[in-house]
Amino acid sequence: MAAITLPYSAAEALIQVRALIGEPTASFYTDEELNNWVIEGSADISTKTLCFEKKDSITLVANQLEYTDFVTLGASKIAEVIKVYSCIYDDESNVYRGLTKIHPRNIQHLTQTTAGPSYYYYHFGGKIGIFPLPTATEAALVDPIIVYCSMMADAITDLPDHYQQFAIIYAAAMAQFKARKNAEGIQLYSQYINSMNFHRFDLYERGVNAKSDMQQPDRTVIVKGD
Repeated sequence: MAAITLPYSAAEALIQVRALIGEPTASFYTDEELNNWVIEGSADISTKTLCFEKKDSITLVANQLEYTDFVTLGASKIAEVIKVYSCIYDDESNVYRGLTKIHPRNIQHLTQTTAGPSYYYYHFGGKIGIFPLPTATEAALVDPIIVYCSMMADAITDLPDHYQQFAIIYAAAMAQFKARKNAEGIQLYSQYINSMNFHRFDLYERGVNAKSDMQQPDRTVIVKGD
């Protein structure tokens, strides 16, 4: 068998799962159920670690508050977003503005209520809201809202390379549970959960550097006069 290297394809992931459970070819387990467990594990990993990150954009519509469609990923894809890291407004003048994240209930308390350029966003109920409401001028801009976010994976190929092995371990654990090999299943699942806990703690929140973090302390030595 040829060596398998990262990133795994779906077919290579299946080979790895079968290697773990000791069934190289389909017998007790069908390829379909093993593939489904890999997909299930990939989705679980992405929701626990936020490792499936995407950058996309939204086209504004005049007088429309909420959006479900991305330009590149397609219709209804915002419903698959787990967390929005930031939204940036591009008015095509080479001036970018980061939008302030708000809760929908904040809208009634904002001073900028007249339609016009975007200043605020919220992510709620599988939709992204952009406020103030855009006018025809904003609607004519080309993809003016840039979104950085984490999404739910629906395939092992969505995961970064260093997360793919955990989807394989998850699938192997589910296979052992089906065979009523609970001890083996628990051992594999515990390995999976421990890995998720580590990566969630280590990578879940991305730190933001502040200018003060880069400053060196003042070590000036003042020599007092005689």
